[in-house]
Amino acid sequence: MHTSIKFDKLRGLPDDQQIKMLAGAIGWEFSKVPLALAMSPMAGVDPARVKGVSGAGRAPSFDAIKAHMKAFLGQKYATSDDTPYLNDVSNQMEQWFHTNMPEMDMAFALLFDFLDLRNSTHDHFDILDTNAGLTWTQRRPGQAANIRRNISEAKASVSYLEWSDGLGLLDAWLQFQQYWNIDEAVMEFMTTFYDKMASLHYGLFTALGAGVDQAFATDDVQTANNAAAAIIRAVKEKGYAVGDNPTFYALCAVEQVGRLERMLTAQRGSAIVDQGTVSQPLAHRIGGIIGTTHVSASDTGWYLVLPGRKIKRGVWKDLTTETDRNIYVSATDIVGVGQYNAAIGDTDQVKRCKFS
Repeated sequence: MHTSIKFDKLRGLPDDQQIKMLAGAIGWEFSKVPLALAMSPMAGVDPARVKGVSGAGRAPSFDAIKAHMKAFLGQKYATSDDTPYLNDVSNQMEQWFHTNMPEMDMAFALLFDFLDLRNSTHDHFDILDTNAGLTWTQRRPGQAANIRRNISEAKASVSYLEWSDGLGLLDAWLQFQQYWNIDEAVMEFMTTFYDKMASLHYGLFTALGAGVDQAFATDDVQTANNAAAAIIRAVKEKGYAVGDNPTFYALCAVEQVGRLERMLTAQRGSAIVDQGTVSQPLAHRIGGIIGTTHVSASDTGWYLVLPGRKIKRGVWKDLTTETDRNIYVSATDIVGVGQYNAAIGDTDQVKRCKFS
């Protein structure tokens, strides 16, 4: 992975100007991921990381995402004056998406409803569990409706978590134009921040206990059908209005992606079904398979997830940096801070499908 910082423009500038320009360019690099995620639910997710996508759950193509990015950036950065130390903003985003985004594990965004709390005065968000006891009874002409006023409501509060780390850029790197060191250090700074974010979000699923386990039944296809049916029935009375054919996502270790891709081919009329290789066709819609190293290779199953609803994530502050001159080591220190958190408010939206 590499930055798109134009190091050649730093040459010949006074030292203080080099630091100022470099700090601005680094800030722009760090803003690319949240910008991509802000464009659409899929814009910040590399489709190559969501395997086996089929049917109505298909992710948008690279071309569609690029067009969306250019339109979004054309509004946000209409002229080069908006970013005086950069140019060709949309082209940079397109290049970055092709070169860097495929290596970033951001597909967890598909599993969570997003709450934008960047300008909020609240240090937490709530996941509500509201039940008004509505039953919709038949009535005769002129009969009064039953008004439900006894509403039971519980909530889980999710407070922000703050994450921070620091990086020192040595004067010697600029003095001797060792820009490769700056490039590698900046990318490590950013990618480790988002890897920590991914670890937290995926960890919510892998930390679930045996209560979400779905017993293996004949093969992976029948197990998936049973798990999807169990989720639909479990949330049916909770006001989710999922119907009988919602879109699920499959979450698994990277070692198991191929196994689940095979499962997704078991559509009605496919060879794998007609030849009797599986016991039944896949009866529910799975939007894609998210393979990640944040699920252990030794995990005894994969996770079928009904996304959104009570599964929520919030961001209070994107990766933000401050710089300070450190004369004792002849370096410029960069301190990064980010604030976010997430929670699974209803474990009935998740089933761990056992492999055997």
